[in-house]
Order: sequence, then structure tokens, then C-alpha cells
Amino acid sequence: MMTRQERALRNTVILLAVATLMLGGLLFWSLRAMALLKGEAAGGEASDIAAAGGQPVTDREWIDELKKKHGDEVLLGMLNHIVVGKEAKALGITVTDEEIEQELKRGMSGYGSEEQYYDQMQSELGLSRQELHEETAYRLTLQAVATAGITVSETEIDDYLAQNAERFTPRKQMQLSMIKLATYNGANQVMDRLEQGEDFAGLAREVSTDAESRQHGGNIGTVEENDPFWPEELLKTAAGLEAGDIAGPLQVEGGYAVIRLEKLIDPGKPDQDELRGLIRQELALEQAAPLQQVESDLRAKYATAIYIDNSLQD
Repeated sequence: MMTRQERALRNTVILLAVATLMLGGLLFWSLRAMALLKGEAAGGEASDIAAAGGQPVTDREWIDELKKKHGDEVLLGMLNHIVVGKEAKALGITVTDEEIEQELKRGMSGYGSEEQYYDQMQSELGLSRQELHEETAYRLTLQAVATAGITVSETEIDDYLAQNAERFTPRKQMQLSMIKLATYNGANQVMDRLEQGEDFAGLAREVSTDAESRQHGGNIGTVEENDPFWPEELLKTAAGLEAGDIAGPLQVEGGYAVIRLEKLIDPGKPDQDELRGLIRQELALEQAAPLQQVESDLRAKYATAIYIDNSLQD
């Protein structure tokens, strides 16, 4: 489980990744469209892929619409993957499967489970596990290319740790589940039903108004004892529970909650090698050119040619 200080560092890096991940979804549809185009070329005619009210939609119409709405972004994404790959090869940069898995695990921090994380990425970004793996590999490669030649000394890391000491104090973590209701009386009724022996996860799926946690049986993942996004009363109450205990109703934004403590986690001391590696990456990225600029420079370096719209060159 990731500690608060590691998550803070990770969030800085993830902000840089969101656009790339979204582009990954578009890249997936581009590859799908290319496959259809090949099939169409072989068959000689566009085939119907859908219909409404008796009116068909052909694969050609669908592809044309995708190109109009997302064609520029997808094309640049494909070119970026090519030129970043070439530069990484020239610099001898290789991202290992272990590094990719470690980065994905950092992204899962705060989610109730690996499955919940992947479900969220699928629903929000439209990316499957394989696509997330591929885009994570690309992002790590791009960052390695961007920071190639940048040296961060051990003294700089020590100074950073000293200046941000509060960030690196381990905090108690709680794995929580929640059933949210619009009214106090509704939450009270849920408390009564739980005390009568009804299943928490089943009740969450039945009555909770929180759409995201409801589909996971109320599981909201891991919350730190001083998380600013949760009410102080709720956090204090949760910190005083034993695993399996329930409490409520507790006021939250938009209603009232009944919570259950699934597990209390003592984060312990962070792995110093991993922590220093994260700080080294953050400090190096601060010195590097913006990642979009790196991609643009590499497209120029490798003589990228775009024949449909020269405005995309930059």
C-alpha cells in the first residue's frame, strides 16, 4: 500500500500522464479503424456495422466521423510513439516490465482492489488492462527520454527531504466501506438493518446513493487519517473503530454515511530506495523540457511528415 508521501509525489507525475492515457483510448480506436479499412479494401465495399430505424451505418461512415473528431490527436499520438521509440533506442533506454508493473501499482493506491482500479480506468478513459500497460510503458519511456542527461545529486534529494519533512511523515491508513443516503433517517434505517444482520456489501449495492462505491459493495478504498477530502468527524470515528465495526450516520457532502472499517493499515516507514527514486524523478522532470515539447522536438528531429494538414507539425 502506498504511503501519503509517495502518493503526493505520484500525483505530480500522474498529472503529466492523463493526456497520454486519454490519447491511448483514441489510439485504440484508430487501430480498430485501420483494421476495418484493411478489411474494406480487401472486400471492395463498406460493410454495415450498425443500424437505427432501418438506416444502416457503414464502417466507412464511422471511420470518417472518428477522423473528423479525433483524427488529429490520434495521428500525433501514433507519430509520438514512433519517434519516442526511436529516440529511446538511440539512447539505449529500456523500460522493464517490472518498472511498468510498479508504476501501475502506484496508480492503484487508494482503490479498494486491483479490479476496482481497472474498472475505473475502463469507465473513465476507455482503456483495457493491456492498453493501460502499453500507455504506461510509453509514458515511462517518454519521461526517461526527457530526463536523459539530467543529473540529480544525493545532496539535492537530501535537501528536498529536509524541506518537505511533513510530507514524509507516515500517516495511519484505513480501508473503508460506505453506504451513503440522502437523509439522516435513511442512514439510520440502514444502521438498523445492519444491526439485524444484513450484509453490508449487499445493502450498499441496494440503497447507496454513491454510484462509484455502490458497484463495489460500498468499498471506497484506502483513506488516510488526515485526508482533506473527507469530513474530520468521519475520519476520527473511523480511526477509533476495530476491523469489522460499523458507525453512523455521519454527515458527508450530499447526505449521510454509514461506514465500516475493513482494515487499519500501519504504513510503517517507506522504502527509502523507492522514495528517493520518486524524488529523483520529480526533480529531474522539473529540470526537463515539458513532455509535449519533447514530443514536438522529436517529431522535428526524426523528420516527421504529415501530408493531410501541415498545422499538425507543431
